Amino acid sequence: MLDVRGPGTRLCDGISRREFLRVGGLGLGGLSLPSLLAGRTRASASNRGRAKSCIQLFMWGGPSQHETFDLKPSAPEGIRGAFRPMATRTPGIRICEHLPLLARMSERYAIVRSLTHTGVNHGTSAYHMLTGHIHFSPGTLRHPTPNDFPSVGCATARYGRQPTDMPPFIALPSVLYDGDGGEVPGQGPGLLGQRAAPFLVNGDPTRPGFSIDTLILPTDLNQVRLRGRIGLQATLDNQAERLARLPEVQGMGSHYERAFRLLQSPTARRAFNLAAEPTRLRERYGMHHFGQSCLLARRLIEAGVPLVTVYWNSPSLTDDQSWDTHNNSFNRLQHHLLPALDRALTALLDDLSGRALLDDTLVVWNGEFGRTPRINRNAGRDHWGFCQSALLAGGGIRGRRTARQPRRPGGHGVSSPRRAAGSGDAGCPGPAAAPVHGQAGGRTFLTAIIQTETIWRRHPCWHRTVPPRSPTRSR
Repeated sequence: MLDVRGPGTRLCDGISRREFLRVGGLGLGGLSLPSLLAGRTRASASNRGRAKSCIQLFMWGGPSQHETFDLKPSAPEGIRGAFRPMATRTPGIRICEHLPLLARMSERYAIVRSLTHTGVNHGTSAYHMLTGHIHFSPGTLRHPTPNDFPSVGCATARYGRQPTDMPPFIALPSVLYDGDGGEVPGQGPGLLGQRAAPFLVNGDPTRPGFSIDTLILPTDLNQVRLRGRIGLQATLDNQAERLARLPEVQGMGSHYERAFRLLQSPTARRAFNLAAEPTRLRERYGMHHFGQSCLLARRLIEAGVPLVTVYWNSPSLTDDQSWDTHNNSFNRLQHHLLPALDRALTALLDDLSGRALLDDTLVVWNGEFGRTPRINRNAGRDHWGFCQSALLAGGGIRGRRTARQPRRPGGHGVSSPRRAAGSGDAGCPGPAAAPVHGQAGGRTFLTAIIQTETIWRRHPCWHRTVPPRSPTRSR
């Protein structure tokens, strides 16, 4: 077993404890990758869309739409907030004054301002946004179960394009944890099983020599000895026909093969080597976890990874880097959150464009929910799923556009808002983790994800209204 440790996050739901993620694997030469790798490709090449890859930027904590992309300067005091809107290069589109770099490249992205669902808890709302389905047990402090729907990344890993020398889905820079220290649901494979679990990159990407130690062979294990252990594994497998019938180990052969290939892959080691990037470029992204994770995501997309999820994480609710801004929000946003977001996101879009990757890469920015229209007594805003904003770029998305203005003062969407997938009729769950069902520059995020890998129509669990659950568990 391998303990993959990373900085968790304490939010307003409780107090964090020391957290860890246990990942199963066969410890041959420190090898634990097989349990993180999924099997075969089932995508239909004839039905692929323009986007060949996707970078999902998930703002854990819930960013405020009122202080990012949907300001209300004419709203009454107590709602409009302290920030003023800034004109972008696109007439009629204004965003927060503390996002000046994004304002200068509005031709590259579209904004959805009426994304909506009914959740107000971090964990279940994150589950909804990451899987496209309402959690079967709404409430606070819910954790992963084998009956969960898979995240969009895990479904891609199971059914999508399989790179030769890279994992199909990578999540970084740490796992999300809720207030009680338990893992947030929606990040894992759920019904698909651990063979579709994400390749997790846990660590501090701001370190000058950051790399993935898992991909570095121990000093006493050279290529010859590694091939010998591969042969030993094959011998053991030939003597284990009884074990091969167990569902827990069925299909693991291809996972071991891919894991050994990844260990021997110079492409994988190069992709994870952030130290190879010029210092000037690293500083352009920002020397913080989110900025360096965005840079690493670009390197991984360039190396052929179909989908990378970057989680914005922070140590605690009171930390200045937390989007869960119940208190002192304007100071935290102005001096910590918005400058880092502005710098990293624009650097990512510039970098992808300069390398001719943006047209083939869908970039999605959103959180688990928005914030309340009314400012609370602690100069902050509370949880609000009924209206939030999302940003889409690349992958065929036409920029200079906004989709649907919410009703004033920004508390609810319009009469036909952009629902999160799975919102609405419980009998017709959304087939993807899509922030919007509506148009965004002529395409929907839902359609873009479907066409990226063409996995959703083949997914057996989409034909079920909800995952199976215990009779004692309430809906």
